[in-house]
Amino acid sequence: MSIVRERKGRSTTVHDERLQVVTFEVGGEEFGLAIGSILEVVRPLRITQLPCMPPFIEGVINLRGMIIPVVDLRRRFSLTLPSPNQRTVRTLIIRGAVPGARAGRDLLGLVVDSVREVLHIPAAAIETAPEAATGSSADFIAGVAKAADRLIILLDIKKLLSHTERAALAEVDDVHP
Repeated sequence: MSIVRERKGRSTTVHDERLQVVTFEVGGEEFGLAIGSILEVVRPLRITQLPCMPPFIEGVINLRGMIIPVVDLRRRFSLTLPSPNQRTVRTLIIRGAVPGARAGRDLLGLVVDSVREVLHIPAAAIETAPEAATGSSADFIAGVAKAADRLIILLDIKKLLSHTERAALAEVDDVHP
């Protein structure tokens, strides 16, 4: 984003780099994804479970004729699952997340507790993930954004699934063309 400022007859362009982020809650924590990675937000659809999948893969949904795998982010992040009597609003964020997949085959559904808001976060308010939060099991954490009195964990959607997990989902895709 650029802002043009005029001063005594001269104009200068100031670049104000901001990241537009959709924030959502999972297990009491706030996460964010770049808005460009979100195709749409939909209410929960009927999920068809698949055998022999990792525990955080809920199954697949049929969204307007497209078969889309669904990941439960509470399970993926090893967060506390809600008790059976606790009612949560589960919304799906649909996003292209499988690099190199054919058009329409790179979609992934994410089960979250709630979608919060869209924020414009200045680049200066984003820090890299702390060293303790990095490594092969958490390399999907792209950074941490400071927004007023909150911290938002920014995710790299392309690293949410390991190569092996993407391969398992590709097999599902081949079975459900």
